[in-house]
Amino acid sequence: MRESAEMISGPRKMSMPDQPKTDVEKELTDLRREIVEARNLVIKSDNLLKNLHAEVKAVGKRHEDFQKRQWLSSAVAYVLFAVISVGAALMITSARSSSATNEKERLEKTVADLTGQLEKQRADTAAHQSVQQEANKVYKMMTSLPGDERLKGIDALVKLDTSRLSNLERQALNDRAAVLRRETGDAAFEQGKIAFRKNEMDSVISNMERFLAMNPPQDQALDASFFLGTAYNNTRNHEKAVPLLARFVDGDRKSKTRDYAMLLLAHSYQEVGQYDKALEIARDAAGAYLNSPYQSQFRGRIATVKRLMNPESAAPAAPAQATSQPGQ
Repeated sequence: MRESAEMISGPRKMSMPDQPKTDVEKELTDLRREIVEARNLVIKSDNLLKNLHAEVKAVGKRHEDFQKRQWLSSAVAYVLFAVISVGAALMITSARSSSATNEKERLEKTVADLTGQLEKQRADTAAHQSVQQEANKVYKMMTSLPGDERLKGIDALVKLDTSRLSNLERQALNDRAAVLRRETGDAAFEQGKIAFRKNEMDSVISNMERFLAMNPPQDQALDASFFLGTAYNNTRNHEKAVPLLARFVDGDRKSKTRDYAMLLLAHSYQEVGQYDKALEIARDAAGAYLNSPYQSQFRGRIATVKRLMNPESAAPAAPAQATSQPGQ
């Protein structure tokens, strides 16, 4: 049994005593260790270099991106600055141009206004001188011409534009015209009345028309209207007679000749075809002046106007009168 156990266990190793290493082996071992360490250091350095290269490359790329962004930012900034500068320059130029244009327009307007005022003053001066010359001629006509020819000066004064004259010049002309109107007007009025008494109606018309053209006082104007209206009635110019006689009848109700004027006015109304007014005037006169010597004529005028207003009713009366005349 013991032998089989020894056989199974096999031969035993014989322990040999450790031999001391030599210097060469130590050096080789140290050298091997240094080589391994150097190799590890090289690998580590290579890894560090690779990492450093990657980081340097990343930094370079970031720097390039930064430079690109900076370049774009600079370009945009330059463009914006250029746009702003151009816009500001255009605005300043436009403002200066607008200001210069406004100033030019203002100066042109001022020059135009001053030129217009100067031309107006020249025209006013020329017109004033012309009117002064005409006024001198008119004044000489009213003072130096003989007789009734001085009335031409009054006619010229009516046509003269006295608004350009001074107050003193205008007053002198008006005073002279007023004196001349009184002188010639009174003379024309007296001559017209004398002609009326002589039954010279053409002379009455010329003198009374001249007198009324001189704007006489109200009382004299009413008398002149009576004389002139009577003259027009006698010369059968009834259209002109109506307003003159109506003016006298309405204006002077206390006149002694009002009944005669109403008779003439009714006649003139009849002749111009205004039968209603003719009948009204004739009836008013017949009722107002019962003791007038013209009562029969008032009644005759009323009858005549009624026949003219109703010609059909008046026609049968004519044969009856014709048949009664032989028996008289």
